[in-house]
Amino acid sequence: MTHRRGLLWFASGLVLAAVAGILTYVAVQRATALQKASHTPAGLQVLVAARDLPPHTLIGEGDLALREVPATLALEGSLSHPREAVGQLTTATIARGEQILRDRLIAPDYVGPRAAFAMDPDKVMVAFPAQDLLNTAGIVRPGDRVDLLFSLDLARVQPEAAEGLNTLCLLQDLQVAEVVYAESAQQASSSSSPLPSGLGATQRGRPEAILLAVNPQDALAIKFFRDAGAAPDLVLRSPAAAGLFELVPVDGSYVLQHYWTRWQGTP
Repeated sequence: MTHRRGLLWFASGLVLAAVAGILTYVAVQRATALQKASHTPAGLQVLVAARDLPPHTLIGEGDLALREVPATLALEGSLSHPREAVGQLTTATIARGEQILRDRLIAPDYVGPRAAFAMDPDKVMVAFPAQDLLNTAGIVRPGDRVDLLFSLDLARVQPEAAEGLNTLCLLQDLQVAEVVYAESAQQASSSSSPLPSGLGATQRGRPEAILLAVNPQDALAIKFFRDAGAAPDLVLRSPAAAGLFELVPVDGSYVLQHYWTRWQGTP
């Protein structure tokens, strides 16, 4: 009887040891799984191109797709929602399946240093020295609308024309794409980060050039007037101005006809 009881106790011990071993194994496996899960990067939703997108493509919802990638594979500046990209222009080719990055998109109405990316492909950019008082005073800003005036003695380019100064509005309602400033002493001594656009001309430096986007034929006309020695001036339009002004070129006859009587009446 005592021998039988000893066998039962021994068998019970084996069973308990086996159960303890199984529980330990399960606990170790669970801990290992949790540890692996804690080291597995969480997935992130990123926007990718649903098709090849050439430069200057206006992005629509059909051009985009969402894809989940490990956090380690999400590129810096990647977008995660269609609303961040729809209505924007691409500044470079984006291949199908490639992540959409913020710095490869630009607003269609953007004005500033990257204006060429948002510019109408059928236009070119011309630069004017900021020598007139309106520009040197720092009044003109990117996004402003301006008219381009020229004064020229037409007899210099067309011998049959009557000699005398003629002033005309060559182009109307042009948008200022950018104003190029010379580096000021404040900028030279500060960090390389750009200054806010609201700063005055003294803080930003002296305006050196005004950049305008025009069609190629108008660019040729502008070059003709410049090469002929014409004096250009920009005039600033009101933001509320709509359409084109009806203007008549001014020459000596025009001045005598419209202002001579006023001069005669002046003491």
